[in-house]
Amino acid sequence: MTPVTAGQSQFSEYGSIVVLAVMTITVVFVLMTLVRLITRVFSKIQTTPGKLTTYECGEAPVGPAWFRFNNRFYLLAILFLVFDVEIALMMPILARYTTFLGLGTGGEVLIKLAVFAGTLLLGLVYAAKKGDLEWNKSIRLDEGSEP
Repeated sequence: MTPVTAGQSQFSEYGSIVVLAVMTITVVFVLMTLVRLITRVFSKIQTTPGKLTTYECGEAPVGPAWFRFNNRFYLLAILFLVFDVEIALMMPILARYTTFLGLGTGGEVLIKLAVFAGTLLLGLVYAAKKGDLEWNKSIRLDEGSEP
């Protein structure tokens, strides 16, 4: 970083960032205005009540777009991602495992992989014990609480 001289502000280095941000916002605004002008004015495309419905897929919308979504889909997706990332992290190590064996560190690497996979396996066992992997999971109420 160069020292600040008498005629320079300490923030003068950020000027190019501000200019770039202003140019980006201007280009986006101009392009969006141009698209709106072409589609609404020149092409005479009108907004109809059908286009303002929840979705346009050929089916009549049933209910509002905002509804209570069952979180078990998210839980299963997160569990899948955890084990997918685990495989992605282990594959480069497993591909070079013979190199580790040749260096004499194969046992150490195998133990580290086992600890890593075992930790995630404990999480899977915990989720299974809680019943989070059951698709038709019933709601368990605590004793003393009303249904």
